[in-house]
Amino acid sequence: MDRHELVFQRCTGCGAVRYRVSPMCPSCHSFEHEWIRSSGRGTVYSYTVVRRQTHPAFPTPYTVALVEMEEGPRIAVRVRDHDGGEIRLGAPVQLEWEDHPRQSLPVAVLD
Repeated sequence: MDRHELVFQRCTGCGAVRYRVSPMCPSCHSFEHEWIRSSGRGTVYSYTVVRRQTHPAFPTPYTVALVEMEEGPRIAVRVRDHDGGEIRLGAPVQLEWEDHPRQSLPVAVLD
């Protein structure tokens, strides 16, 4: 079952949130961690507009943003309902989910 949630690994030793998942904290070298649910809120750190279609599920143009999540990690997601124009860096976004046949994918919605 797809839960439509984004989770990050957080070190219980120093509190550092990490993405990519790893067995040891790169900050304090602790092996202890917990999983936290992301708020789904973030800001646009960078973006690009894809104009050449590489897969039939993604008609062009579409925008892919590098979003800095409220918890700290940055993730790459498609921006929903964006016409390919400019996006203000630092613009707030909220993650939503799109269901596809084999998995659900997060997408960013500009606030």
